[in-house]
Amino acid sequence: MDLGPQDWIKLARHIGERYDEYDGFVILHGADTMIYTVAALSFLLEGLHKPVILTGAQLPIGAVRNDARNNLITVVELASIRHPSVKEVGVYFDGLLLRGNRAVKTSLFTFDAFSSPNFPPLARVGVYIHYPTIPPRSSIPEYLTVHQKLSSKVALIKIFPGMTPQLLDALIDALIRGLVLETLGSGNIPGAPGLLEVIERAVSERRLLTVDITQQRREIVQLHAYAAGRRLLDAGVVSGNDMTPSVALVKLMFLLAQKHLSSDERRRQLASNLRGELSFPSGVSL
Repeated sequence: MDLGPQDWIKLARHIGERYDEYDGFVILHGADTMIYTVAALSFLLEGLHKPVILTGAQLPIGAVRNDARNNLITVVELASIRHPSVKEVGVYFDGLLLRGNRAVKTSLFTFDAFSSPNFPPLARVGVYIHYPTIPPRSSIPEYLTVHQKLSSKVALIKIFPGMTPQLLDALIDALIRGLVLETLGSGNIPGAPGLLEVIERAVSERRLLTVDITQQRREIVQLHAYAAGRRLLDAGVVSGNDMTPSVALVKLMFLLAQKHLSSDERRRQLASNLRGELSFPSGVSL
């Protein structure tokens, strides 16, 4: 299912309009872009106190041996249960209910298509449903607010050894306002002359809201650990903590669309744990 920002807004609006009528919501969705949709819904649905669970299948329901039937039956049950652990946006596949903005797709050929490298499952489904202990979320507003704006002026760039300053400059030289940098290790970039300066100019001169995330799925950005990371931090790049690439990108879309926020407030919220999308708030130099 090929959905984009306007579709995510329509889904959020649809849920908001019917929020009081149902105990929970189930969305059937194609697996390829699901992680973007769940990330968007987690930000658009502020103050959510009901399950919104997305599921799909690796094999269609018409196939003799398929996962679609069991996923659908189980997700309807989960969405109707009033357990506190499921009252958020989630992804369900093959016995695991995952926090949506922590999920990544890991397989094309197995039924356990999604995992959550840095956060435990919300529920494990077998003969019984088990709810692991999870870290508490930040304070959640009492009432639902449905946000209905996202900015598409964002980009995601994977940093790699051998990348030249000219290439990075050309990639950044677009009509964007937000940038996700997928960096190496704990948030580092190669030491090629001029590479760091391109990023510094983009942040300081073009005022690009820029977040640094690591390419390692089970690690966390620590910009203070090495000299290159410290220079990025000093330039105004925000540490993305352990956010996934899809979540960091969608979070930028969300924050850039909030016209009432100042540049400093956007940077503060980018580093903050708004919807359970990162393990703990990152410090940011304003």
